[in-house]
Amino acid sequence: MLVEFVDDRRCFFCGEQNPRGFSLRFREENGWTVAETVVPWYLQGFAGVVHGGIVASFLDEVMSHSVKHAGISAVTGTLRVKYLKPCPTEKILMLRGRVQRRKGRIVAALGEILYDGERVAEAEGIFVVPKDKGSEKP
Repeated sequence: MLVEFVDDRRCFFCGEQNPRGFSLRFREENGWTVAETVVPWYLQGFAGVVHGGIVASFLDEVMSHSVKHAGISAVTGTLRVKYLKPCPTEKILMLRGRVQRRKGRIVAALGEILYDGERVAEAEGIFVVPKDKGSEKP
């Protein structure tokens, strides 16, 4: 089954047309795709700590944008997250992602969340170029 992925600008994380989302703005900085955000308290797990599912979602999002910024159209295949330290709510967090390598339709990416210059979470993602998109960048 072929699914058409349409960007209607309502993505929860980066959609400028989603009034309830984060409206993240990504940029390139020293080889990384980067964005900053503040996570509100109501997305916590434990008091003052961002829920782990939200952390994983941010990592997926920043890695996905690093793949997109590399000119590759791909979807998440696998996501492996390491939670290093509690990720605080109501503080400025830096999201960073970059493409590590590509082999055929498989793209490997790295992602990090930093608070006050220290990594609080990191991830490795495998992204897959759909068969109909395989003609883009080798």
